[in-house]
Amino acid sequence: MAKELYFDISVADSGGSLYRVAQQDGVAFLYNHSTYNDNADEVSVFDTWYTSFEAFWKMLTSDPQWYYWHPLFVHPEQREFVRQQLKGVNWAVHPDKKWQESHQRQWKKVLNDPENYYGREQIRP
Repeated sequence: MAKELYFDISVADSGGSLYRVAQQDGVAFLYNHSTYNDNADEVSVFDTWYTSFEAFWKMLTSDPQWYYWHPLFVHPEQREFVRQQLKGVNWAVHPDKKWQESHQRQWKKVLNDPENYYGREQIRP
């Protein structure tokens, strides 16, 4: 089962990597992610399967401020889609202009990174 990094994003108490996984009957997406419970000082790790990138995106954007997460990688196939999605967000929900600009710069960076910036080679278990 070959897998390829497709999307990588985090926030203070959670985050993860989405992999596109080639399977005999097509492609699926594996989201390897974790959450941090500050009260218990505990990290939990999960693997969640999605049938499509769209299903993953729906989950991610169920957080109304998903664009304030910290993106690390967006697969080139999805960069234009993500750019379009960012055009419709309200950065002003966070009053600190420097915070807004910092997140905007990070999105711009990952959406313009060279394709091989994070070594997009396939990962084999």
